[in-house]
Amino acid sequence: MIRFLHVATLIVVSLSLAGCGESLATVSGKVTLNDKPLTGGTVILVSEDGKKTEQVPIQADGKYSSDKVPLGNVKVAVWPPPVFKKAALPPGYKAPNLPPGAPNAGVYADRPDEESFDIPKTLQDPKTSNLTVTVKGGSQTFDIPLKSAK
Repeated sequence: MIRFLHVATLIVVSLSLAGCGESLATVSGKVTLNDKPLTGGTVILVSEDGKKTEQVPIQADGKYSSDKVPLGNVKVAVWPPPVFKKAALPPGYKAPNLPPGAPNAGVYADRPDEESFDIPKTLQDPKTSNLTVTVKGGSQTFDIPLKSAK
């Protein structure tokens, strides 16, 4: 009888804890800038109430994916990748030799200049980007085609 009570209590507690979790979904897609994959940077996803922010790295092929996106209307922004020029590296520092498919390969790749990532400032802030996605349960795709500021 005592064992039955322990099992019943464990089941009730497990079920009640399962209901306390936040409802999340998976959102993935591809970020392009002027019809070419953005080779790094971050997709910012902010819940409608502003209480949950998810920062998702953009891979070298422009793809991103997160399974921690809250349900509902989510504001979206895109931060450009950091730019490292060989001349800007500290003396004696050498960028790592990463294979092209490595997650951070795009960060250390040679860049002609910062203009390569001329993402308009309004698109870099969820409050001003006017980019939104309505997130429903399960998984969904949300591609982000961007045009440069010029």
